[in-house]
Amino acid sequence: MKRAVNSKMIKAARVASGITQEQAAEIIDTSTPTYIARERVPGAFTIDELSSLYEKFNDDGKRIVASFVSDIFLPRSVTLNV
Repeated sequence: MKRAVNSKMIKAARVASGITQEQAAEIIDTSTPTYIARERVPGAFTIDELSSLYEKFNDDGKRIVASFVSDIFLPRSVTLNV
């Protein structure tokens, strides 16, 4: 079940930030079709690519990513402040 959330997390953060797939592809210096493929399988992104995208996300997009990461790596009693 977590994998399904993972495959939608980057898209949700991108959309919440008002960034198109074309713009996201430019951010990570790749073609739009390659970006789209990576968005479907987020494990294909490099850490540097994810970091570049995160830097461009607005607060809503960053909250989506932070929530997803905290659900995976942090105990329920810990929260991230973005």
